[in-house]
Amino acid sequence: MLYIIASIVALAYMLFDVNYFIRIAFTILSGRLFQKKCGINDTTTIYGFCTTQDVDIFLKHMNNARYVRELDFARFHFYDRTGIYANIKAANGHALQGASSIRYRRTIPIFSAYKVETKLVYWEDKTLFIEQKFITTSDGFVRAVVLSRQNLLDVDAETLFKGIPGADRKPECPEEIKHWLQAIEISSARLRKKD
Repeated sequence: MLYIIASIVALAYMLFDVNYFIRIAFTILSGRLFQKKCGINDTTTIYGFCTTQDVDIFLKHMNNARYVRELDFARFHFYDRTGIYANIKAANGHALQGASSIRYRRTIPIFSAYKVETKLVYWEDKTLFIEQKFITTSDGFVRAVVLSRQNLLDVDAETLFKGIPGADRKPECPEEIKHWLQAIEISSARLRKKD
C-alpha cells in the first residue's frame, strides 16, 4: 500500500506542479482563517521567503520568473478576501491575465522575507487593473512594482463587485495606466499589421 501511495505522489509531482497548487490552497485557507474580508479599495498582503528553489543561476537572488508566480498567489488571495472570486464563480465567469508590466527596482536576496501587496487601482466594464508591490520586510524597500490587466470573461465589473464595499466609488484612471494602455495599443496595432 505504501508503494502505491508513493507512486501516486511521484506521478503527481512528475505530471503537475504540485507545490503550486498546495501554495494556492494554503494562501487562500490561511486568509480565510486568519484575515477578515476587505473592500474593493483595500490592499491585501501575503508573505513569502526567497529560498533556494526561488533563486536564479547565480544563487544570490530571486529569479525573475518567481516574481510572476508569486503574483498569482497574491492575486488569488485578493480575489478571495474581497469576495471577487465568489462573484466570478457565481456568474460562471473568468478573470484572465491580459497583460502585465514589471519594474524591477532591486533584487530580493536569497533567504530574505518579503511581502506582496495587492490593490485594485482602476477598472472598466470588462477589465480590472491591479497594482502589486514586492516589499522586503527587513527594510520596507519596494523591490518591484507590477501592473496587470485582468480581462473579465462572461462577467462584467458591475456583477463582479455586487455586494463588495467600496465599489460605488470608481477611481480615476492613474496616469501610468493611461500611458501603459497606449503602449499596449501601439504594440497591438503593429502586430495586427503583420497578420
